[in-house]
Amino acid sequence: RKHISSWHNFQISRTFLDLGFQVDVISFEDFSTVPNANYDVMVDIVSNIGRLADKVGSDCIKILHPMFAHWTVHNFRNYARHTALAQRRGVALKPRRLIQPNDSVEHANYITCRGGAFSRESYEYGSTPILQLPQLTPAAIDDFLDRDMDRCRNRFIWLGGNGVVHKGLDLLLEAFADLPDCHLTVCGNVSIEKQFVSIYQKELYGLPNIEVIEWIDTLSDRFRKIATESVAVIVPSASELSCGSVIAGMMTGLIPVTTPSSDIDVKDIGFSIKDDSVAAISSAVCAVRDHSTAGLEDMSRASWEAAHQRFGREKFLQAYRETICGILNLRQPDEWEQSVGEIRVPEIKICTI
Repeated sequence: RKHISSWHNFQISRTFLDLGFQVDVISFEDFSTVPNANYDVMVDIVSNIGRLADKVGSDCIKILHPMFAHWTVHNFRNYARHTALAQRRGVALKPRRLIQPNDSVEHANYITCRGGAFSRESYEYGSTPILQLPQLTPAAIDDFLDRDMDRCRNRFIWLGGNGVVHKGLDLLLEAFADLPDCHLTVCGNVSIEKQFVSIYQKELYGLPNIEVIEWIDTLSDRFRKIATESVAVIVPSASELSCGSVIAGMMTGLIPVTTPSSDIDVKDIGFSIKDDSVAAISSAVCAVRDHSTAGLEDMSRASWEAAHQRFGREKFLQAYRETICGILNLRQPDEWEQSVGEIRVPEIKICTI
């Protein structure tokens, strides 16, 4: 299935279309296109606001809608993880998931933030107003999955995308290598990061308590089976904007085990990994394993309920529409396009060069 960003970015465009705007679109990776007209609103997700601030008209309202924590925090924590890996393993890997330094905050009139406290605070150094939105949920099984906690209390799932060091997989592999009574299922495109695989060949493919199944569709029967047989989703990421893979796991009743920088509030519903170390991960895993059955069952249900209360496509759409209407001082239409599961195709002008 496609990443949630395609649906997400389309819905932003659709919101403005439904408000009567003409929408021009360029890729966030396009650093050459220059508009030839004045605009009422500009929405950017990474770094184009600074480049185009004086090209879109002096009255244009510029809205930063970030995908990540601020680049200073995101990149610093990414490099810190790679530095620590080099010190432990004697190999320095090239970092992935770095963000181009930019001055988008300095040129934005508003920031619409889908993240939690970690990512929001990374943007608070300036005076730009930050408007909170719900995080989007990747495609996930919506129903609560009953599980036998006594049988699955030692089984964990890592869900991650590109940049496995940034996502903490190296720390997890080292922790689980010393916890033979605990099981880790690795779900992600690990094999494409060949140098990482060469360093962790033994942990990835040579230990009976670590299983690698690569990328998995979180709506599939296979994922349902794995989730039903597991107690928690564990993602010790270096920096996120409300980590989507953690939310996807929570949607099935998996208990979140995360670092604060994964940007999910796990108070009363999960376990926090107190720092970016193998020892801290081992401690959190053992805390889950040794927790009472009743306590794990309560946390699992609370995790599922929190995910459905805090996150979701409909919640994002409603909040985003209300926020944009508030910024622009517009009355909301009596009727919005309500389909959220399928993408309709109105006329959107695509800027090319």
